[in-house]
Parts: sequence; structure tokens; C-alpha cells
Amino acid sequence: MKYCTHCGNEILDEAVVCVKCGCSVNPGGTPGAATPDLVQQLSTRVKVNGIIWMVIGILQIILGLTINWILLIIGALNIVSSVQDIQYSKSVLDEPFGIVEKFKPLTQPIIVLAYNLIFGGVIGVAGSIYYLVGVRNFVLSNESAFAD
Repeated sequence: MKYCTHCGNEILDEAVVCVKCGCSVNPGGTPGAATPDLVQQLSTRVKVNGIIWMVIGILQIILGLTINWILLIIGALNIVSSVQDIQYSKSVLDEPFGIVEKFKPLTQPIIVLAYNLIFGGVIGVAGSIYYLVGVRNFVLSNESAFAD
């Protein structure tokens, strides 16, 4: 048996279309089953990214209380981002779909890098570098394995 790369429904090996969602079936496509190690590695990298941003956000909030209030806002944004990353690190294990589409766009990482560089200082840049090199680059270098 194999699985639909769009909805995860179990389908017959010879199926051309998924009976549940109606999408065309990628021959041999088994999301999560064919690459469980890659999905686990991604989950770990995203969790580490979330922890890095949590630490950065906390440091920025502490600095915001003592040096410049604008760091309070940047720190809060980074903590929200870290919580989202930690939640995603868990959910990607259950639903490994849309991974490439989530990590391919550069707009949000560039915006985060810019406001951390301008307002958050060097410590915010470290988190952006880890995301771009450790998470995004990992997904794009394994794009065919993660493709839906």
C-alpha cells in the first residue's frame, strides 16, 4: 500500500487518483513513510530554531527593560515566532505535508532578519542565520524528498 501525497489517505499501489481527495497520485509517493528520518530531522531543526528564538526574545526583553523599550516589541515578536516553531515541530511529525511550500519563500525570513538587524542587534541576526542555513537550506536541499 502507498499513501496520497496530498491528504495522506492510504491508497492502492496501482491507484492513479486518490478516492478521498481526488488528487493525482504521485507514483510511489509515501509522505512521511519514505522519509521518516528526514521529517524527524526537520522537526528537530525547527524545534532548535524555536528554542534559539525563545532565548533571543527573552534576552531582547531583558535588554528592552534596561536599555531601549523598542527591544520589548522585537523580543515579543521573536517569542511568538518561537512558540509557532515549537508547535510546528510537533505537528510536522503527524502531518508532513506542504513542507517545501512553507520554507521556500524568503519574504518572511528577510523581514525578520531586517527588523532584528535594525532594532534587535547582532543577537537577532544569529537566529536568522540558523533558520536560513540550518532549517530552510535543509528543506531545500531535500526538496524532492519533502515534495508533496
